[in-house]
Amino acid sequence: MRVLGVDYGARRVGIALGDTETRLASPWRVLTPRSSEHLVQELLTLAREEQVERFVVGVPHPLSDPSRETDQAREIRAFIANLSRQGVEVIEEDESLSSRLACVQAEEMDEHKKRDDLAAAVILQTYLDRYGVSA
Repeated sequence: MRVLGVDYGARRVGIALGDTETRLASPWRVLTPRSSEHLVQELLTLAREEQVERFVVGVPHPLSDPSRETDQAREIRAFIANLSRQGVEVIEEDESLSSRLACVQAEEMDEHKKRDDLAAAVILQTYLDRYGVSA
């Protein structure tokens, strides 16, 4: 099954593609949507074009208190609810360290800026690594 990973941000949204059979995630693109509704429509279009059956969206959990919900987490969960209302399956994945891992990967590739698509790939890969166990 094709799966799309999402690193949701207020200005940029990183996208990764993966597959539950190969259990591999690849950074794909970065979207700069005009609104949450526009983003949902873009994602639905991409899902149709790429035959995606499931979305995996990163949600931050503070390391100091994982039970605490931040404003950012509330915003992402509202986005997830909006996307779910469109009839697609959406899975939440902890994204606590995804940005840091994406920065390390970018530096290893001699890139020195944040790569939202790499963060999306980290989120999706974390999910795919657990897929056989919990999905």
